[in-house]
Amino acid sequence: MAEEDKNTQEQEEGGKKKKKSKLFIIIILVVVLLAGGGAAYFFLVKGKADKNGGDKTKEKKQSKVDSGIGPLYSLDTFIVNLADPGGTRYLKVTMQLELDSEKLQEEMDKRKPQIRDVILTVLSSKTYAEVSTAQGKLALKQELIRRINLILTTGAIRNIYFTEFVAQ
Repeated sequence: MAEEDKNTQEQEEGGKKKKKSKLFIIIILVVVLLAGGGAAYFFLVKGKADKNGGDKTKEKKQSKVDSGIGPLYSLDTFIVNLADPGGTRYLKVTMQLELDSEKLQEEMDKRKPQIRDVILTVLSSKTYAEVSTAQGKLALKQELIRRINLILTTGAIRNIYFTEFVAQ
């Protein structure tokens, strides 16, 4: 009888373990389903709301960008030899400078020879490899902005827009 009691106890303990493991699995499944439902709700319902709100934000940003462009100052076309060995390559650039204020326009007119000199010096110091990539053009813009702003006193150049850029 002692052996039957042991077998019965072992079966009861095994049954309790099975019940606990089944309960544990059920709890895990419920948590996973709730998390999945929450994620689905977030991406489907909230995602659409964010997209609609995002469109309004994009429109606001675009209107700020459109209205945020400062006065533009046009420069004549520059044609320079690049600093490549042999001097067989040249660069043809037309650009417009974005000014931070209308007041700067007068100073730009007065300092036009200095500004052209700075631009010619910077452009002719570049090699074809430096100006032929998009990153090179961005670096060129930044250098030109920095160098021109050094000689200006009543304002600053915000940006440079290349309207023509030919490197051969």
